[in-house]
Amino acid sequence: MKRLVISIALVLLVLGASVFELLYVCARSDEYADRIDKIEELIYSGDNSTALKNCEALEKDWDGESKKIYTLLIHDYVDSVGNCLSKMRSHLENNSLDMYFAESTGAKKALASIKGSEYPYYENIL
Repeated sequence: MKRLVISIALVLLVLGASVFELLYVCARSDEYADRIDKIEELIYSGDNSTALKNCEALEKDWDGESKKIYTLLIHDYVDSVGNCLSKMRSHLENNSLDMYFAESTGAKKALASIKGSEYPYYENIL
């Protein structure tokens, strides 16, 4: 009977940790995608200096956040977001808005890929 209770407790612990990871990664992905959208709104309104400051803050925050997410995800996913954010800032500094929007689209896709990789779909489990 003790073994059964211990087994159930371990299964519940693993399920709880899995749900926590899913919620954490999804929330962070959504947060960063929303922040990219807000930067784009600033660019559309013509406030490029504030957009650049927000983009720099976004990149800095991602550098800190990526260290936490590295423990949970495949590094290639996390690195691709960081690379896109770095290129976004660079293009915004050079006032190359077309390239900025191309990179921001790539960052959003990478964030969506991170989020999608956490859902308990058949292809993610195998």
